[in-house]
Amino acid sequence: MTASAPTHLDSARGWVTASGAAIVVMAGFGTIYSFTAFANAMAEEFDTGLGPISIVFGITVFLYFGSALVSGRMYDRFGIAPLIVAGGLLFVGGLLATSQVTVLWHGYVLFGFGLGFGGGLFNAPLFALTAMWFAKYRAIAQGIVATGSGLGTMIYIPFAQWLLRTYDWRVGMRWLAVIAAVILVFGLLVIRQPPAMEMGDPRRHLSLVVRTSTFWQMGSSGVLFTIAVIGTIGLLIPFAINDGVPEIAAGLLGFTVGLSSIVGRLALTSLARPLGSVRLLKIAFAGLPVAYAIWFVTTRVGTLETKYGLLVAFAALLGVSYGGYVALLGDVTAHLFGLAGIGTLVGRFFFFAGTGALIGPPLLGFTRDVSGGITMPIVMVGVIALAGVFVLMPMTRHPLALPTYVGPPGSPPPPQSRPLVPAPAAQRPAPMVEAGSNGQRPERLVAAMAHPRSAALRDAPPQVFWPVADDGEPDGTGAVPPVTVADVARSN
Repeated sequence: MTASAPTHLDSARGWVTASGAAIVVMAGFGTIYSFTAFANAMAEEFDTGLGPISIVFGITVFLYFGSALVSGRMYDRFGIAPLIVAGGLLFVGGLLATSQVTVLWHGYVLFGFGLGFGGGLFNAPLFALTAMWFAKYRAIAQGIVATGSGLGTMIYIPFAQWLLRTYDWRVGMRWLAVIAAVILVFGLLVIRQPPAMEMGDPRRHLSLVVRTSTFWQMGSSGVLFTIAVIGTIGLLIPFAINDGVPEIAAGLLGFTVGLSSIVGRLALTSLARPLGSVRLLKIAFAGLPVAYAIWFVTTRVGTLETKYGLLVAFAALLGVSYGGYVALLGDVTAHLFGLAGIGTLVGRFFFFAGTGALIGPPLLGFTRDVSGGITMPIVMVGVIALAGVFVLMPMTRHPLALPTYVGPPGSPPPPQSRPLVPAPAAQRPAPMVEAGSNGQRPERLVAAMAHPRSAALRDAPPQVFWPVADDGEPDGTGAVPPVTVADVARSN
């Protein structure tokens, strides 16, 4: 008999969960990115340049993304609720403790570990969790979750500036801690773990994924992307102020990045089905070098009005590229590599992003301090972004033909090339599966094939089987999900 798609996919419960995840992501990103509003005030109080202060932001974002290497595995094992509780306690506690520091390096530990590692415990798992709730509308749902980071940038940076003007940076962090605590409790109430689905052997699948060139193309380009983007976001306001832009107008640039990133997330994910998520991911990345070219032009403009107009255009394009890339990353991961062990896999890509985030802000901050201007940092991040485009562009748009691939229910299997070594007899599927009562044609099960150039895959017996029509071509109706060895055994 044929298998039916799980009933929780694309359900109302899934949309509620995605919306709750977006609000929690907003609190995480927004609170961390609000640091850019406090940077100059902290530099003055601790009598340092922007370089040492930017290390705090770099460590924080590195751990926020990089801790996903741990949190992804923990999510696959324990689910989301324990991660929100443990991460939330560290996140709120780190904010409160940082508001009391009298020595800068204490901020490296308290703000960096508390907000970075604590927030990272729930950030990447929320993206993996959302992917498991959706099939047809996964890209849009991922875009909604990713919109949280855009809302955080758009709302929190101007709010942090208001707190700085009204109180000081210490009191501002305490207010942000209270707000984060309320939002995290709300997240616990509305975010739900999806029902378990048969995903095959995730550990074996991941061991094959990391041997592919596609994995390393995504990972290395992610490092270059976050060096440029996170470095820019972390220092955009102080750079603009140092370039003669009034403080309030500089804060509005952060608002522009956040607003345009929401536009990028929603617009690009809505086009994912007709145009393909991988193609759109490449387009989003390609916008970065163009944005940095506009930023470079602002350094050659004399009048403040023209300069600021170009800065707004730069911030808007930066936001669209950044928002689209982040929103599409989860869908691209599921499309190319499947759903087996997706929490761990998303965590690895977030770790790559965290590595770039650790490098970017200090690199730009110290370059600014040494060069005495912002031209050199702009040229540097522009070249880095262009290098990332060249790394990502050759990447395949098709699912990898791994023998352990488990695709989203209803999706077509990876392109077949040549058979693997025959599986043991106990694992071979029956040649025919009787059609169900829905009147569909009888189907036979065919093992997923490996890429012919991948010697590492040829000795691995198939673990996943796909229903195909009588003509030998994959059934494109979207009605039948992948069928596993366990399914075949049950049907017999």
